[in-house]
Amino acid sequence: MKLNEAEMRMAYQIESTDPNAVLNEIYMTWRLSKNQATRDTAESLMAKLRPLSNKECMDLIREVQANYRLPGKPQTIGEMLAEARQKSGAQKLAGHDIMALERFDPDTRHMIVFDVLSHDSPMGWKGEKMRLFLTEAGYGKALENQEKGFIRIRNHAKVRGGDLFYDRRDREL
Repeated sequence: MKLNEAEMRMAYQIESTDPNAVLNEIYMTWRLSKNQATRDTAESLMAKLRPLSNKECMDLIREVQANYRLPGKPQTIGEMLAEARQKSGAQKLAGHDIMALERFDPDTRHMIVFDVLSHDSPMGWKGEKMRLFLTEAGYGKALENQEKGFIRIRNHAKVRGGDLFYDRRDREL
């Protein structure tokens, strides 16, 4: 599938990790943008992605995110984040995005990055690596799931007012 420059630039910034969420993210861009060129790009990208299978859709998005290079300096926060992720080689995590609204909820106290180890896990799918922002109760349930062998917490940070305070800085995410 051939994407034009504007479509590649939009795909490069996508944060979602599953095809339905990708289409929803593009749809919200189309719906909320006041810029007609952005709306046109979103509409054409959705038209190209809808007929693809889930695997083909995500393969295309991942390929753009791995290989696309911005023609100039990043112009938006999304482009800056995408460029930094691309340069670092960091894997995109399922679950909450690093700037998810859940991070800034006053009840949120913990952020965890974890591997899903079991098909029986109530959190994600086996083989996924996820990030979640949690309340005290949610963190307690995550610890229970770890004890049951459903997940393995790889990293933890306390959250206060949206700021992250990592337990250990030397752990690989």
